Amino acid sequence: MRQWMIVMGSVALLGGCNTPPIGFAGTTPTRITIDQSEFDVRIKGDRAHALRLNREFAPNIGFVAGRAAQAIRHVSGCEIKPGSLAGDPIFITADLDCPS
Repeated sequence: MRQWMIVMGSVALLGGCNTPPIGFAGTTPTRITIDQSEFDVRIKGDRAHALRLNREFAPNIGFVAGRAAQAIRHVSGCEIKPGSLAGDPIFITADLDCPS
């Protein structure tokens, strides 16, 4: 029984490492590094999601958000709608303003 719990716990942990949010299922991430921050950026329609992959000492959203916004703009080729950047130092989402 104990071995079964260890195996299932490991599967659960590994499955959540880089799993996209529900709204981004089926998208392929683009890996990009901005300064010392590494992100997987996913684009779906007019929404973007940046997942910070690396470890950083005491990251705060104000510091990481600028890098995430840069990563999203670079990968999508679009601007970010004002006021739409949201999240925490690991998961950041944004609405995109793409040229028609």
